[in-house]
Amino acid sequence: MKKILGGRGALVHDAGVLTPEPAVIKDSLCAVSRLLGFSGCRVARAGKSPHAEKLFQWLERGWHAGMEWMARSPERRADPAEVLSGCRSVICLSYDYDSPRGRTEGQGSICLYAHGKDYHGILEEKLADLLELLSIYGGEHKGYVDAGPVMERDHAEACGVGWRGKSGLIVRRKGGSRFFIATVLTTLELEPDAPVSHGCGSCRRCADLCPAGAIMENGQVDAGRCLSYWTIEHRGSIPEEMRPLIGSRLYGCDTCVTVCPWNGKPLPDADERFRMSRRLASIPLRDLLSPDADGFAALFRNSPLKRIKREGLLRNGCIVLGNTGTPEDIDFLKALSGESPLVAEHASWAVERILRRHGPGAGSSGARD
Repeated sequence: MKKILGGRGALVHDAGVLTPEPAVIKDSLCAVSRLLGFSGCRVARAGKSPHAEKLFQWLERGWHAGMEWMARSPERRADPAEVLSGCRSVICLSYDYDSPRGRTEGQGSICLYAHGKDYHGILEEKLADLLELLSIYGGEHKGYVDAGPVMERDHAEACGVGWRGKSGLIVRRKGGSRFFIATVLTTLELEPDAPVSHGCGSCRRCADLCPAGAIMENGQVDAGRCLSYWTIEHRGSIPEEMRPLIGSRLYGCDTCVTVCPWNGKPLPDADERFRMSRRLASIPLRDLLSPDADGFAALFRNSPLKRIKREGLLRNGCIVLGNTGTPEDIDFLKALSGESPLVAEHASWAVERILRRHGPGAGSSGARD
């Protein structure tokens, strides 16, 4: 007998490979996924994505900005069989996140998905359990959590996890777009689920209220205009024309999420590990930017923010202070100028912005509001 869920469940099987009907496999998969905390488990038929041409067009237009990895072998990304030979089904799993608190107004906002622990490790562990379950039934399988050559949103839309909103995000009638997507490619033939009807109607809030006008037609996003791209994905200097649009956003941008009517209700049953701690919610921005490399590593060890590294956090923090700071922040910004040329550039810009708002005499020796 072999237990596949460790201490979290009692599912066992005899040695060997089971070959039940596909419906039984799917029922077992859905039941175990619920035990693991996934809010949804649906199946799409494998095949070349119906939106592959949109991907190619998106790349041709340069809307992937500096994300060059998106342009590498797009044909492989568009067809699961290019990733897993003989792939017949794509299992799409949703895992909810929500947070009742955020950072204090003006102190540098963090987008909702990054409020708590990094989701990759948490979901990869759960996915490993599902892969072990599938191994009972034979076949080959590959699982991904937002890190593989898989057009997960296309598959999620095809099998009815939700519909593709005008923001490009997958949206559900219950829970909106506040969920992570994990996918499993499998050579097992499972019954596909049907798509759901589109629920956006004539609503255009996400597109109309996008701070930089990044949301284009057909649910596509021009990353070169997306504040999440600039504050998370981009590693170098942020163009000066984008900096005022960033406002008080320290990491990411949630505008298309917060303005969506389908995200209006809280998700009280969402995993608490993705909620913001009281400490992170209340710490002033300058204190958040002050730790050295070791302090940064300790503070964000299990956080998505570790992705941008300390230099990226300081760069973004300078922009926030430039947009919202006061003369009392000038000495702090000048001290940051010694960190690196990248930080120095943004700190200098921030000082100029503060002086422009408060007058050339502003500063620690003659500050005025």
